[in-house]
Amino acid sequence: MTTRAVLQGCARFPLRACRERWPIGVVIAAAVAATGCLGLAPVRPDAPPGRFRERVVVLVVDGTPGLPFERSYGTPTVTQSVRGSVPAQFHVRSAVAVTATFTKAAAEGELIVRLVVDGQEVARRQTSQPFGTVMLSRVLAR
Repeated sequence: MTTRAVLQGCARFPLRACRERWPIGVVIAAAVAATGCLGLAPVRPDAPPGRFRERVVVLVVDGTPGLPFERSYGTPTVTQSVRGSVPAQFHVRSAVAVTATFTKAAAEGELIVRLVVDGQEVARRQTSQPFGTVMLSRVLAR
């Protein structure tokens, strides 16, 4: 369809012409929305370099030995998704925060997840529910 035909179609049948070009409108609306969301994102705080020291957080997965699970863990900006079985340990480096979600891949058994920072357990969650999920998060920058 040529530009002239589209313009003539808009003049005679504005709804039809708009329906034919709706994918372009969706793309434009998404771009505008994304740009607007970026304006709401916080700007880097005025913190001197090195104010928040990077830490190694250990995620310890315990419970019923051999229990299969699926997981997603990491920092607010980078996560990893992997499958495994109990017992397991995962190390995450972050200066800001750590987040983790572990889901049992079986109905039976117990899943326990612990967050260890600087050698101290700072959070612990567990589930015995069939295919239960455990979610943990910890802000490190204070």
